[in-house]
Amino acid sequence: MTTPATRQFTRGAAPRAAGIARGAVLLAGAAALLLLVEGRGVRFYWVPLLLGVTYLLAAAAGRSTGPLWAPGWVLTIVGLTEALWFHAARPADSFELAQLTLLAAGTGALLAVAMTLLGVQVSPMSLALAILITGAFNLAEATAVPYVAGNTWLYAGLLAAWGLYEVATARHSPRAASRPTLTGQPGHIHGGT
Repeated sequence: MTTPATRQFTRGAAPRAAGIARGAVLLAGAAALLLLVEGRGVRFYWVPLLLGVTYLLAAAAGRSTGPLWAPGWVLTIVGLTEALWFHAARPADSFELAQLTLLAAGTGALLAVAMTLLGVQVSPMSLALAILITGAFNLAEATAVPYVAGNTWLYAGLLAAWGLYEVATARHSPRAASRPTLTGQPGHIHGGT
């Protein structure tokens, strides 16, 4: 569903160009993540924040009305919360951290849904998956799952894979696919296309 507010976010960004822009930012984010964490010694606990900011930048670059806003907001708020927690040298196995992370995920979800009030379409599936995957990776980090915990290359690889997917689908698709979205109208949120 296109509204005047939605058109302001998609005007001038053809679906093909938007996908390529999103992909380019995701690929650059993967490279920056490796450079900062592996090359410059930025502590690993900053990774979720860096991922979230990358998703937000990719969504903005592609004037996205799709799946990047939700993981962007969820990961940015969760990542900021966790980075501040660990930067203060607080314990990883804290009940308070678990509650703060849950609160942060909810806040990120609220911010993603609030984007609908600006006419931006947010995919409900991407919102649910952002929370689910963030929780799964947090659990894997907390329980030191081999090949996941502390593995910057894994996160950069997943980010790069998404970037390559965005570029590949943009190059082979003349128009954007219609996805179920949350469409914002003052006072309510409903599913739509």
